[in-house]
Amino acid sequence: MYLTIEKALKLPALNQVEVIGGSQGLTRVINSVSIMDHPDISWIKRGELLLTTGYVFKDDLNAQINLVRELSKRGSAGLAIKIKRFLSTIPPGMVEEANKYNFPLLEIPYEMPLSDLLFSFTYELVNKEKVKNNGKGSVEVFHSLLSGENWSSSFIPQLQEFGFNPDRPYILLLINGTKEEGDSFFPIDRMLEKLNQTEKKDFKYWNIDFDGQLIILQGKGMVTDEHLLLQAQKIAVLLEGLISADNPGTSLSMGLSKVKKEIYNMKEGLIEAKKAIQLGSRVNPTNINDYASVEVEDLINQIPKDAMTQYVLSMIQPIIVYVRENEGELLKTLETYLFSRGRIEDAARALYVHRNTVKFRLSRIEDLLGVDLKSRDIAFKLQFSIKAAKLLLHD
Repeated sequence: MYLTIEKALKLPALNQVEVIGGSQGLTRVINSVSIMDHPDISWIKRGELLLTTGYVFKDDLNAQINLVRELSKRGSAGLAIKIKRFLSTIPPGMVEEANKYNFPLLEIPYEMPLSDLLFSFTYELVNKEKVKNNGKGSVEVFHSLLSGENWSSSFIPQLQEFGFNPDRPYILLLINGTKEEGDSFFPIDRMLEKLNQTEKKDFKYWNIDFDGQLIILQGKGMVTDEHLLLQAQKIAVLLEGLISADNPGTSLSMGLSKVKKEIYNMKEGLIEAKKAIQLGSRVNPTNINDYASVEVEDLINQIPKDAMTQYVLSMIQPIIVYVRENEGELLKTLETYLFSRGRIEDAARALYVHRNTVKFRLSRIEDLLGVDLKSRDIAFKLQFSIKAAKLLLHD
C-alpha cells in the first residue's frame, strides 16, 4: 500500500536512478516529492523525497554534509541529486553522511529531466492513493475534470474527501516559467505555506501539476466572486515575488481564470487561464493577467486578421499616421482617457501631465478622427480598436 524508495527504484521509469549512499534505509516511505534548487530545511515534511541539481551547495562541503544530516533528522524519505550539471559526481562527504544515518542518497543521470522524474514518482503515488480509496484518486479526479472527461457524480465523494466543496465557487491560477538553469518547476506547496494565518483560515488551495503548475483556490465559507478573485490575485503577486527571489533570471507568466461555479467547468477555467497568459503577454507588460481583463482580446482574436485590420484603420488610422510623423502621445493619451472612463483628471494623473495638456490632446484627436469623444458609442469603438491594434502589432 505504501511507496518506499526501494519499490520506487524498481519501476521501469526510474531504473536509471542509482543508490549512492544509505542503502540500509531504502524502506523509507515516500509521502511526497519536491524539486528544490534552493533547499529550505525548515519546510521539509516527513516522508518527503527531495530532488535537486545541487546548485546551491555545489561549492560548500559543510552545506553538503549538513543537508544530508538535517534531512535525515527531519524524517525525509531521501535526497536525489542530478549529476553533471553542477556536480560531476556526488561528493564523498555526502555519501559518508548518508551511510552513517542510513539515509537514501540517489544519483540522477544527466539525461533525465527532474520534471520527468517528479512525474514518475507522482504518478505512482497517485496510483497508491487510487488503490487505497478503492477507485479514482482525488488528484486523478482533478486531472479528469481538467482534461474534460465525461462528468460523473461519482467524482463528488472523492473531491469532498480531498476537501473540495462542489457547491462553492473556485478559481484557477496557472503558472508557467522558464529558468536560466535547472528544470522549470517551482516548490509551490512550500511557498503557499508562507501565507498568513488569516488567508489559510478563509481559503483552501490545491496545487496540481497539469499543463504547468496549477493552483485551484476556493473559499472555506461564503465568499463573494470579487473576494475570491482578489485573493487569487494576491497569491499570484506573492508567488511571483517568491519565485523571482529564489530563481533569478526566471521568465515567469501567470494566468487567472474567471470565477467558476460548477465543477464540470474546470476545463473551461483552465482554457481561460491559458488564454490569460497567451493574450496577456501580447498586450500587457506584466507577468500576471486574468482572463476577465483580456476577454475582449480573446473575442478580437477570433476575427479574421484582414477584417480586423480594416476596421482598426477605419477608426484610428489618422492618429497612427500622426504619431509616426510627429512622435506624439496622442494614442497613449486616448487609451488612458478611455481607460479612465472619460475622466480628464484621472487621465492627467496617470499620464503625469497637466489636465489642460490632456484637454488639448483630446481636442486634437477629435479633429483628426472627426468624432465626439463624449459619445459612448464612439468611446466603445475606439477602445475596441486600440485593443485590436495591440494584438495586430504583436502577431
